[in-house]
Amino acid sequence: MEQEVFRRSYEKQFRYVWNLCIAFLRNVEDTEDAVQEVFLRLLNSETPFADEGQIRAWLIVTAKNVCRDELRRARRRDIPLDDAQTCAAPPPEIDETLALVRSLPLRYRTPIYLFYYEGYSTAQIAALLNRKESTVRSDLRRGRKKLKDILEESS
Repeated sequence: MEQEVFRRSYEKQFRYVWNLCIAFLRNVEDTEDAVQEVFLRLLNSETPFADEGQIRAWLIVTAKNVCRDELRRARRRDIPLDDAQTCAAPPPEIDETLALVRSLPLRYRTPIYLFYYEGYSTAQIAALLNRKESTVRSDLRRGRKKLKDILEESS
């Protein structure tokens, strides 16, 4: 990929990829690694992109795959609690509502984030996540119900 195109894409899409990865991983350190891996893959990609929209779609799919790989690896690791470091405070751009969304199960977290924070339609989310549109709508409905339950418990 051309350096200038990469630089512009990085500047425009960094926060977006960060928020998507933190929604999956819930850990700042792992998120930093995942974001770096996603943009490294973009830099090394020889895929011809017609516009910024195609780059963004590619970044979504790649970020999802990188995060899922990391989650699989994390399940196989045995780390004693004494060796685990405490997680740093989330970056300032993560608001209270996004923190609640991040607490949802992954199945609901990703569609809710893409729908409400990034403005994707259910059809676009279905294509990006390789799910049926009806499944995405059901996941959105169930996720909203879980968020509502969380908010009622905290009241």
